[in-house]
Amino acid sequence: MWSTDAHEGKVENLYAGGADGIGHYHNGYLNYGYWTKEGMTYNEAAEKMVDHMGELLQLTSESELLDCGCGMGPQDVYLYQKYHPKKIDAIDVTWKHVERARERIAHAGITPAHVSFHHESATALPWKDGTFSHVLAIESPPHFDTRENFFQEAWRVLQPGGVLAICDYTLGRPYENIFDRLLMKIVTKIWCVPPANVYSTAILQQKLQSIGFTNITVESVGALTIPGYYFESRRSEAVRAMYKLRGFWKGVVGIFCIDRGVYSVFRHGLVDYIMLRAQKPLVS
Repeated sequence: MWSTDAHEGKVENLYAGGADGIGHYHNGYLNYGYWTKEGMTYNEAAEKMVDHMGELLQLTSESELLDCGCGMGPQDVYLYQKYHPKKIDAIDVTWKHVERARERIAHAGITPAHVSFHHESATALPWKDGTFSHVLAIESPPHFDTRENFFQEAWRVLQPGGVLAICDYTLGRPYENIFDRLLMKIVTKIWCVPPANVYSTAILQQKLQSIGFTNITVESVGALTIPGYYFESRRSEAVRAMYKLRGFWKGVVGIFCIDRGVYSVFRHGLVDYIMLRAQKPLVS
């Protein structure tokens, strides 16, 4: 679907490797997890994150949700089974993720009339204005080209009074030296994050406000997400599973470049992890 020079194609190439095998590992979850208490397993932490986002969205049986960057769809199964919204449409740029998500939803006995998955870009949504009551994006906004374009599209497809909720990474502090710049440049390059998406939480809020979003709330939860996932990924069982499921080189990129890189920039204070909720006013 994507042209050879499209940013979406680069993101797809990053995530497609090993997707066939990893579809059932960790119940299909790819998020960093929300490690709110001692002794949590990864699956518990990943599900806790989705549960918290469902609470932020305040989904009901009348909700129509768009999930942007759905991965292999476990969060959509969870949200549908807990809240029974009228409809969930979910998109991802990685075709193999969409395939695994469709298999997952069929296995759960949920029909496409209630939850459906699409191979689409979050910066060029195919739905008409005001289609959805809620828009969700868990850890996918840094990959969007650009995040601000996604915010514009989310605003467009949301109904008046609609809610946007995201899990996202932001710049934790200004660069202090060339080492800071180099470290962030390497991590964002490997992780397919456009340079235009690297800015602070305050600037992110300003961008939302300039579009028209109101009632913006932000939780800074880096300490409850990034370290937990990093140490989970370093367990010998997890390392062996990644090599087996994604292959040697994809495993190296994931474990020793991306996971370690994100943890490193977090430890240096360069990156924070936020959970954000914003609303489109009833009257624009």
